Amino acid sequence: METVYLIGGSGFIGKHLARVLSKEYKITVFDKFIDRDYFNNYPDVDTYCLDLIEEKIPENFDTPDFVINLASVVTAERDFSLFDSLIASNLKILLNLYERFKNYKDLKMLVQFGSSEEYGKAQSPYVETMREQPVSPYALVKQLTTNTALMLHSNYGFPAMVVRPGNLFGDGQNPNKFIPYVLQKLKAGETLNVTPCEQKRDFIHVDDFADAIKAIIRNYTMCVGEIINVSSGVSVSLKSIIEHYKKKLKSTSQVNYGAIPYRENEAMDLRCDTERLDCLMKGVLLKQTFNRMIAGNES
Repeated sequence: METVYLIGGSGFIGKHLARVLSKEYKITVFDKFIDRDYFNNYPDVDTYCLDLIEEKIPENFDTPDFVINLASVVTAERDFSLFDSLIASNLKILLNLYERFKNYKDLKMLVQFGSSEEYGKAQSPYVETMREQPVSPYALVKQLTTNTALMLHSNYGFPAMVVRPGNLFGDGQNPNKFIPYVLQKLKAGETLNVTPCEQKRDFIHVDDFADAIKAIIRNYTMCVGEIINVSSGVSVSLKSIIEHYKKKLKSTSQVNYGAIPYRENEAMDLRCDTERLDCLMKGVLLKQTFNRMIAGNES
């Protein structure tokens, strides 16, 4: 059985990847904090507490077939004082992984997580080959790690590639994220103070995302050295999502559109071109993402 190391794998995405991938791969999770209650349900998944910034994976661990680097501090803030922590949690961890595995020829691929926010003010649909225009410290640091991963491949032959996710949602997501926040407020009949919500986002359910990662791993020879957008390829307005759920749930919540201003340089239509992903998925579109969104059962 092939082995996969999930770096930073005890977060929202990592837990779902561990659950899905453990059916076909031997999974080992490394993270600073391990959700023991969750992983007790998956005894075949090995978990290790590790400060990924200060420590390297010990040499006595076998070389994995694949490394998936999820470790990151995620923030929508525009505060430039965040640069130090963002660089530490993104670039330093990537470089630590490179130093740890650079001499191991059995490593088939390292998957570095970027972000569709790297495209920023660029015109959508976002194609992997276009020049990025990040508008936040988080997006800028993500672009830095993307370029570093590709440089390590092109200059030193390190088998790295970059995945750029769209807007993920699903069970167990932080309640402050958009869809869980909206559902929680609407179910409770509470007031929602939001932006005008005319901005559009490209959502993908975390289970569909995990299936896409499986396809990337299976086709790793086609993916090394590449950037691949992983999303639905369709953008929907945040207002339409709120109104859909409000109607479906028969919610009495008052929605105050415009009570919160847009962020500076807000991207109004974040939509990813998914042609590369569709080729790996053999032309199967991720339609179930929208079935799940319409169902409105994600918390």
